[in-house]
Amino acid sequence: MDDELVLGMFKPYDIRTKAQNLSDTLKQRLYAALAVYFRASVKVGSVIICRDARLYVPDLVEGISEAMQKTGIAVLVNPLPISTCQFYYTCMQYQEAAGLMLTASHNPRDYVGIKLMAPHLLPIAFGYGPDGGIEKIRQLYVDSTQPLVSQIRGKRMVVNELDGYVSYSMALAGVAPGDLSGLKVLLEFLSGSAGMEEALAFQKAGADVELRNLVPNGFFPQGDPNPIIERSIAPARKAMRSGSYDLGFCFDGDGDRMDLMDGEGEQIVPGLNMSIIMPKLIALYNGEKKDFYADVKAIPAALCEIAKTGVRVHIIRNGHSFIKAKLRENEKKGYFASEEESAHYYINLPYDINDRTKGYAAVESTLLFALLTARCWKENPEAYQKAREIQESIYREREWPLFFEAAPEKMPQILKKVEDRMRALGAVVEKTMDDGSDLDAVLMRFGLPDNFEGEVSLEGKTWCQIAQRISRSEDAMVRWEVVSNDKGLCSFYNSIIRSIADTYVEAGLAHY
Repeated sequence: MDDELVLGMFKPYDIRTKAQNLSDTLKQRLYAALAVYFRASVKVGSVIICRDARLYVPDLVEGISEAMQKTGIAVLVNPLPISTCQFYYTCMQYQEAAGLMLTASHNPRDYVGIKLMAPHLLPIAFGYGPDGGIEKIRQLYVDSTQPLVSQIRGKRMVVNELDGYVSYSMALAGVAPGDLSGLKVLLEFLSGSAGMEEALAFQKAGADVELRNLVPNGFFPQGDPNPIIERSIAPARKAMRSGSYDLGFCFDGDGDRMDLMDGEGEQIVPGLNMSIIMPKLIALYNGEKKDFYADVKAIPAALCEIAKTGVRVHIIRNGHSFIKAKLRENEKKGYFASEEESAHYYINLPYDINDRTKGYAAVESTLLFALLTARCWKENPEAYQKAREIQESIYREREWPLFFEAAPEKMPQILKKVEDRMRALGAVVEKTMDDGSDLDAVLMRFGLPDNFEGEVSLEGKTWCQIAQRISRSEDAMVRWEVVSNDKGLCSFYNSIIRSIADTYVEAGLAHY
């Protein structure tokens, strides 16, 4: 029954599967479960529904809208493809409404998915949200629970917050019309849905922009809309090298990931970019918020640079909903932003720039971070040259996967084998955040400090960091990343992991 019902689509942080897995019957079952959940558990009178450029999501928009309207819930829909970040801004304008974003982010074109929000931008995840969030939706789906039909059908109305989102982001970033004049910028959208907002803002700011793969196209003709897939972004890298650009940005399918490239087409990792824009972020909160969440995979040298700005660095587990929930939960304690090395940037955005008493929404906003980055680049290009030099002094085996479709039960076993081996070699192992929460990953460190605060320095030290985890966005996948300031150490520890992984591959239990 599990295979027939596609229970695997209910992920820890969203709902996601291949479109071919959802027959018309299963779609109706999912629509009904969502309608019951938002009416009975979330108890809302209206929902916002937006979508990206994917080929199969318009059908879902119509189906979910109809199910909601039948229960009496009003539907506020943007029928055009937009970014997930613009979706969050739209939810900020209708705080009493719930929200559904129809997207599968960076996945290949045959995937569909749904990101869910309760009113006031409360993330809905598996086990998190009203009545257990996605866990409750899954149960309603299994039970084939049908909604009661309301005597008063919910209305459907169109909303479009594009202009407001652009104006808000420019104002918060401190970028006025013409401020980016003289800056030559390449924007690569990979045929995703962020092009309109980014292009309008950068054009209004006066930048000289080159727009690549601007038109939303769910066929994704240039390859999977994922900035870390080299074949997808290789043409953009080539264009950077030949076009005399100052900087470039590459966005994923739904525009909530933002990879930064320098004039040579080389990535500047998010942690180092954060260290440069951090003073301006701190200024957004008048210096009153000084606590920052960093990805488990963040390069230690970047954490040192971030700490030098005066913020307190806290390691956080991966996962969009988890990070946003933590930012939301701890906003009054001084937490204001976060980053993931997969090029996700998070922030507690003020509902009203001029009146902070109205509160904050923990969201992603690549438009804000792109504008802040461009502003900092223009004002202090030397900082990015230094960032490049720091990167060049570091050796990194960027996160690589091992797939266990044939034997998913073996994933915890291989993680333990790697951890035990690294412990035997002297690694300090971290599995929890500093508040005691599970990291949902294992961080293994050699020659690194216990924390990153103040003027901590790695100068003159040899160090290595290994991060391992089970992916929560992909099925049956384990990931590792190794980073060190010593090439030999990076290769040595990565080869140990590979040798352990090879035994599973040779046994037919996994594949690269």
